[in-house]
Amino acid sequence: MLRLMILLAAAGLTIACGNGRGKFAFTVADHTGLPALEQRFFQPQRFVRYGMRPIFERDDVIWYAYRPVSPKPGKYYGISLQKKSLGYQEIDLRNRTIADGQGMLIDHYRSLEEGEYRMKIAYDNQVIDQIDFIIVADSASESIDFETDEPEGNEA
Repeated sequence: MLRLMILLAAAGLTIACGNGRGKFAFTVADHTGLPALEQRFFQPQRFVRYGMRPIFERDDVIWYAYRPVSPKPGKYYGISLQKKSLGYQEIDLRNRTIADGQGMLIDHYRSLEEGEYRMKIAYDNQVIDQIDFIIVADSASESIDFETDEPEGNEA
């Protein structure tokens, strides 16, 4: 009987924790070429949900959208960005409100260094969700010139 009660309690906690998660989505959009006033109000319109850990390039301007299960318009959410370095170290902390008429948090990061990152969303001093992502070197700097990089020798 005790074992059954423990299993039911564990199942209830698992279901409750699973329902508390919202949805993350990302896009890459560089708005730095826009006039200053337009930059201030710029927001991408299309975001993509990732099934696995998202990977972005170092020079990308990364926009995220987070839709909580039950959004609280006008209330502040805490967004913590952490970089992995002997554990996760907080490198940025922001307070944001739900975007008007959209039911989600939208913001961006730029100029992140290569490495592994974790973004945590908190409401009422409780972490409600998190996502990990990776920043890699830009693909342009990683291109290979096969004509000059081939080892010499081994010619017939």
